[in-house]
Amino acid sequence: MPLAELSGLVAALCWTISSLMAPGLIQRFGTMRFNTVRIMIASVILLFISLVTQRFNASLWLHVDLIILSGVLGIFLGDTMLFTAVHRLGPRRTGVIFATNAPMSILLGWLFLNEHLSLNQLFACGLVLSGVVIAILFGKRQSLHAWEQTKGKLSVGILMALGGALGQASGALLSKPALLDGADPIAVSALRVTTGAVALMLAYGLFYRHRQPEHAIPFSQLTRQDFIGIAALATIGMVIGMSVLVWGVGNANVGIVTTLSAVVPVLILPGLWVTTGQRPTFGAWLGAILVVTGAALIILH
Repeated sequence: MPLAELSGLVAALCWTISSLMAPGLIQRFGTMRFNTVRIMIASVILLFISLVTQRFNASLWLHVDLIILSGVLGIFLGDTMLFTAVHRLGPRRTGVIFATNAPMSILLGWLFLNEHLSLNQLFACGLVLSGVVIAILFGKRQSLHAWEQTKGKLSVGILMALGGALGQASGALLSKPALLDGADPIAVSALRVTTGAVALMLAYGLFYRHRQPEHAIPFSQLTRQDFIGIAALATIGMVIGMSVLVWGVGNANVGIVTTLSAVVPVLILPGLWVTTGQRPTFGAWLGAILVVTGAALIILH
């Protein structure tokens, strides 16, 4: 179903916008406070939509344990690790490491959902992933921009990005049984995100409330623009992006949807061009061509 598979590209676009908005807000809020506030806002919006439109049904509650586990792994752990990596490595390098969620999803779908890809589909997924890697590894010029600097240990940033990728892949996999049984995608997203929000609030209150990074601004000094920005980021990246991805996972192959969602690093290059003033290199354009070709082969299969 091409439309369902296209959901991966829509999610990628939403996450690209979020990734470009995030670094400045993370700097002001601090990583843990940023993620807690962002997920809380997304949870309220999704719960409101689900309750007003009566999207909670019996199929959802039959799989509530898996959906809650999906929220813990995909939202609480995965999303927190991802944005910690964005802060440490910048959006470009985090993007290429996070793209490993696609092969992780293909492997997990094969192991646990008995999903199989044809040789043509595997080839197309390989083109997409190759394009992503080429675009990032060979797609930049020498830069002293703050987003290209490593904050803290490089190994910690890499592990955080890989953890975010695994959390995303496993979270998507765990939500699929409920979706196959007829649960509403927005209701599934609402329960997943609310689970993540509750876990983040507990973690923040118990361990992080009095341990804000030195660069973070005291809560009372954050401006209206800061909260408008984080609300917009939550709406674009989590309410729209994650809900669209969950819908796609329920209506198409998990591996294909997540492979298409892995094109964030290529989509982010024009945004970085505008932000840093540096034109992407030949490697970036070559990677983009491979990604578009692979995506077209998947959709037109």
